[in-house]
Amino acid sequence: MTTHAPESPAPATPEPARPARRRRVRRLVAALTGIVLLVCAALGGVGWYFAGVATQVDHSAEYPFRITDVGNGTVTLPRDPDTERPGTWALAWPDGRALLGPVVGGDRATVVRRVASVLKGTPAKGARATIDHWLYEGDPKTALGLAFEDVAYPTQVGRMPAWLLPGTSPKGTWVIAVHGRNAGMAETFRAMRPVHATGMTMLSIAYRNDVDAPRSADHRNHMGATEWRDVASAVAYARANGATGVVLYGWSMGGAMAMKTLRADPSFVRGVVLDSPVMDWSATLDKQGDARHLPRLVTDVAKRTMRYRFGIDLDDLDQTRFAPRLRTPVLMFTTAGDQTVANRPAFAFAKAAPPGMVTHVTARGDHTEAWNTDPAAYERALASFLARVGR
Repeated sequence: MTTHAPESPAPATPEPARPARRRRVRRLVAALTGIVLLVCAALGGVGWYFAGVATQVDHSAEYPFRITDVGNGTVTLPRDPDTERPGTWALAWPDGRALLGPVVGGDRATVVRRVASVLKGTPAKGARATIDHWLYEGDPKTALGLAFEDVAYPTQVGRMPAWLLPGTSPKGTWVIAVHGRNAGMAETFRAMRPVHATGMTMLSIAYRNDVDAPRSADHRNHMGATEWRDVASAVAYARANGATGVVLYGWSMGGAMAMKTLRADPSFVRGVVLDSPVMDWSATLDKQGDARHLPRLVTDVAKRTMRYRFGIDLDDLDQTRFAPRLRTPVLMFTTAGDQTVANRPAFAFAKAAPPGMVTHVTARGDHTEAWNTDPAAYERALASFLARVGR
C-alpha cells in the first residue's frame, strides 16, 4: 500500500509594491515641486511689483481729508496727527493754499486752526485738502518775493530747468538745491530765504523725470543711482558761470544724490547739507516694506529685482561705507518721527565719519519737516554752517 503525502500548495506571489511606492513618491515630489514653483512665482511677482512701485515716477497730488468748517479767520479740520501738531504748515486744496497758524480749539474729532494768510483761492467747507510742509507753490518771486531767473543747464538726457537766485556776486560759493523723489523745486522754498540772507547764489534744480523736465529712457526713479549725474551737471554749470565752489543741499533722495556727487568728485564741493537724507536705500526699503506688512523675504526679492530689472546697485547707495573717508563738512538734519526714510544709517554715518566732519541736528516731525517744527533753530544751524564753509 502506497501512500502519497499531499503536496503543499505553492506560496502566493505578492503583488510587487515597489512600483506603486515609486509612483506615490513621484506624485509627492511633483506636488511639492509645484508648490515650491508657485511660492517662488508668487514671491517673484510681489517682488517685481514692489520694485516697480519703489521706482515709479508719480507727481500726482493727494487730498486725504475734507475741510469741516471755515469762518472767523479759522478752519476746522478732522483731528489727526498731521492736522493737530504745532509748527509752520500750509493747508492746500486743489485750487488754493493757505498758511496755518496755531491750534485755537476743537474737540475729540476736530481741530480748529487760525488761518495766518490765504495765498491762493478761498478755503471752503467740504473741500478736499491736505497739510503741506512745503508751504508755498509757484516760483521764488510769487512765493517769497525773491528775484530769480529761469535757467536751463545741460545734462546727459537734455536741458534741465532750474531757478537761479542771484547772490551778491556770481563769483563765490553757490548752493545747489536738490529736491527729493517725486517732488519738485518747490520743496527747496524753505531754504531760500536763509540762503539768500548769506549773499550766496542759489541754484534750485529739476532733474530727469521731473514735471516739465526731460525723461530718462525708462522713465523710472533710480534712487539717485543715475540722477546724481544731473547734480554733477549742475555743478559744472555753476562753475562755468562764476562759482568758485558749491554747497550741495539735498532733501531725502536728493541727499543720496548729493552724496553720490560728492563721492565722484569732492574737489569743488565746500560742504553738504542733508535734510532727512536716504543714507542707505536698502534699510529704507526694509522700513517701507515693513510698513506694508511685507515679509522680509519679499522685500529682499524686490531689492534683487531692482538690480536685475533696473540696474540699481543698492550697495553703492549705502553712504555709511563712505563715512570714514569723508573730508567735506556735512550738516545733517534728521527727524525723530520719519515714517519714510530709515534714520539708523544717518546716525551710523555721523558716528563713522572723522571727528568734526558731520554736524548732526535732530528734530521733531516727520520726513523733511525739521524746518517746519522749528524754523528759527533750523535756520540758525544752516546760517552757521554756510558761514563756515561758504567763504
